[in-house]
Amino acid sequence: MKAKRLLALLPLVLTIPAMSGCGDDGKIHVTFWHTMGKELQANPLGYIIKEFEAANPDIKIDHTQKGGYDDIYDNISQAIPAGTTPTMAYCYPDHVADYNTSKACIDLTQYINDPELGFSEEDGLVSDFIDAYWKEGQEYLDEGIYSVPHCKSTEMIFYNKTVFNAKGWTIPETWEELEVLLKTIKADPEYATKEDFVPFGYDSDANMFITLCEQYGIPYTSLDKDNNIGSADFNNAAAKKMVTKLTEWYNSGLLKTQGTSGGAYTSNQFLEGKLLITVGSTGGTKYNFSENFETGIALMPRPHADATKRFDFFTDTNVTPLEGANNDHIIMQGPSVCFFKKGTQEQKVAAWKFYKFLVKTMYSAAWCVESGYSPVRKSSFESEQMLNYLDDPNQTGKYSLIQKTAGAYKDLTERYYVSPAFPGSTTCRTEVGGILSNVFMGTKDLTQAFADAQARAAFAIQ
Repeated sequence: MKAKRLLALLPLVLTIPAMSGCGDDGKIHVTFWHTMGKELQANPLGYIIKEFEAANPDIKIDHTQKGGYDDIYDNISQAIPAGTTPTMAYCYPDHVADYNTSKACIDLTQYINDPELGFSEEDGLVSDFIDAYWKEGQEYLDEGIYSVPHCKSTEMIFYNKTVFNAKGWTIPETWEELEVLLKTIKADPEYATKEDFVPFGYDSDANMFITLCEQYGIPYTSLDKDNNIGSADFNNAAAKKMVTKLTEWYNSGLLKTQGTSGGAYTSNQFLEGKLLITVGSTGGTKYNFSENFETGIALMPRPHADATKRFDFFTDTNVTPLEGANNDHIIMQGPSVCFFKKGTQEQKVAAWKFYKFLVKTMYSAAWCVESGYSPVRKSSFESEQMLNYLDDPNQTGKYSLIQKTAGAYKDLTERYYVSPAFPGSTTCRTEVGGILSNVFMGTKDLTQAFADAQARAAFAIQ
């Protein structure tokens, strides 16, 4: 079924001119490090590589999974001083900002603007990329384009629709209303005495902290391009009030996170029935599918629309929000691709050609079908194959859940936000996630958790 579904989405492969080889086998070898599991490596990546190499017999793509995103960051951080970086790799923007402290990444403007190497009508033009996805690659202290999107995700609510239908519950639109629902679930006789049960789980401690800061206008980080430096701004009164509120949720048995679960994904606990609601990456949609109940999806909560009630979410506080604080922003994440200066010019050009092939309209659509990640091209959403897929009533199992998620992407692009990327921003993200888990579990008090995190972030930035 998977092979048929992918083949139905893919057009005839277009030919890319071959280049002279430079390896022992007469081929130009491109090394690609990524985070893909076995399923995605086999299909669609394996299929796409096979077609690319058939069209370009002088190029060989050597790809390797390097664990998760933190692992690939660690591997590349070690490879840069050793001179052993790959030709191209999956990345997050804050990773690239750190790599560029050593000027390790290529400014891709030279390829994008090249009359022969740049995007053509045949490839799909730059204007066909979803604006937020493309713009992300330019949000660095260094002028230029240092990363380009491959597939993207956001966060979404997954919930036990079987239970919700039976109880007459619905997922609310705001965080304030969500708190009321969580208390209702916790007090329900069926769950009030259930051991280890918590209504709500959030897979990423860091994403929860950063998203709430973004939505409520609480300072997190900022970028000063005039002075070429970033800033850690999260040690403030409003952020502390936010964490105090979330700690109340945790202590009342309403909330748990991955950080308070020994690193266990809340999606796993959701499938075990220990949670009824979980927030996780849409790129991991399939991990929220169960044979035992129906999984529903819902959009992320937003702040209360009424400005007089909005900050009731916080306890005993007068929050002075940043401009534009009342927003419904949701995080944009998922892998981009960066390219490294290490290697021959032939390898770099071959890698760039492979990237253009990888993000063709139908390949981008196929990636969505198989993984749950968002296509990066507007034309993917409008393609006949994608529209037929979204209307297909015969999707079953985890693919039926992926289908629901894929159908939601098109209406989410205006809600995306991206935090500034600068040297040290990776540490800022890690540290604010640690604030939640430390305070929730009582490892540190509120003041100490924020002070320690601020100190480590400031050190990393400098």
